[in-house]
Amino acid sequence: MRGRKRTPSTIHLLEGGVGKTHRAKSYRSGEPKPPAVIPKCPRHLDKEARAEWRRMVKELEPLGILTNLDKAIFASYCQAWSEWIAATLAVQKMGMVGPGSKGVPVINPVYKLIDASNARMIKALIEMGMSPSSRSRVTVPERKPVVSEKERFFK
Repeated sequence: MRGRKRTPSTIHLLEGGVGKTHRAKSYRSGEPKPPAVIPKCPRHLDKEARAEWRRMVKELEPLGILTNLDKAIFASYCQAWSEWIAATLAVQKMGMVGPGSKGVPVINPVYKLIDASNARMIKALIEMGMSPSSRSRVTVPERKPVVSEKERFFK
């Protein structure tokens, strides 16, 4: 058991917060800091997963939290997204309920795929700090603006 999840900072601020929740956290020594590099999209991802990869990279790149070490879990999230979309569209097309073997209505079995892909998506999002509660545990370092050779020369 990990205990209770942290409440996002914005919720603390809206509720008024308490002094100890707003203190600066001490730096964790020894924490690995891989370079913030956008990994290449894996070729095995389908069209929908690749589109989600591109969409999320646009969101994550300015934060500097995506690294090459995150490629596998990020690809897993994108693939789960694609499967969730496909299963959801299948349910919309076939309907939520269908006839069973004895004519008794049964819930569409595609819901199991929706639940499984949704669970994988959420797990990956939490691991990467992309849910509201997990974002409260992520600290993003200040990014210095990139200075070109031309700008350095004329300063």
